[in-house]
Amino acid sequence: MKSKSRLATAFFLNLFFTVFELVGGLFTNSMAILSDAVHDLGDSLAIGLSWLLDRKAKQKPDDRFTYGYGRYSLLGALISSLILVAGATVVIIKAIPRLLNPQPVHADWMILFAVVGVVVNGIAATQAAKGRTANEKAVSLHLFEDVFGWIAVLLGSLAMVLWNIPILDAILSLVFTVYILFHVFKNIREVMAVFLEKAPRGIDLETVKAAVVDHTEILDVHHLHVWTVDGVNPLATMHVVIADGSTAEAIAAIRARIRDQLEGLGIHHATIECEPRSAVCTESECLPESGGTPIHHH
Repeated sequence: MKSKSRLATAFFLNLFFTVFELVGGLFTNSMAILSDAVHDLGDSLAIGLSWLLDRKAKQKPDDRFTYGYGRYSLLGALISSLILVAGATVVIIKAIPRLLNPQPVHADWMILFAVVGVVVNGIAATQAAKGRTANEKAVSLHLFEDVFGWIAVLLGSLAMVLWNIPILDAILSLVFTVYILFHVFKNIREVMAVFLEKAPRGIDLETVKAAVVDHTEILDVHHLHVWTVDGVNPLATMHVVIADGSTAEAIAAIRARIRDQLEGLGIHHATIECEPRSAVCTESECLPESGGTPIHHH
């Protein structure tokens, strides 16, 4: 299933279930279900936004966005994560008073609603989790939080029926919410790393340099940069030093071999500038504007 189909399925399932929760919360007099309904409403808005931005991210590069629109998907992931933080905060605020003053509810009906909640949200979360983009990962976190929340409701309602300990519902809700928040902040950190153009995870610069200089024609490599626009596809630029007098055919062959090596490392787009040894750029010319030390390999 394509990304937009996964997000669309998650959106409509979540929106439908938000209405279901509102009815169920009022019927059972359960603040836990009503609080989750409010949270799911926020999730629906976040997933809808993610769906729209993910479609935008699929647009091809143009004169305005020459690298494409991939970061729109990341923007969706960031906004979605922030909404999830807000929703989790609401759940925590609502759960704490229930620790001090548990309220009577229709626990037997809560069990039925909880089973339906686990199944519906589980299907939606599984679909979103199949995606590779940061956007889809953030959406899947929303939905898995709902699954855990409904597991907490199910366990709490069973406890209320069997042992009359309604406080367990609030305790489990807090535990699962804190667990999800841990993963949300981890996802936010990954999204911000892409925005700040950190080297992609799994790409080691020393390995890249070793692959590039694995040819007798290449004397040196510097000004090497590896980053990603969308969090999925890494990009690279570099200067490689070659012998003086290299023919155009030899240079083309060198670039082709470097690209083959980079493909093996998962880098499918690279800009390679070949420099004759006698015309190597000076340090000041190779340095980025913010300063620093050029990367060399001998």
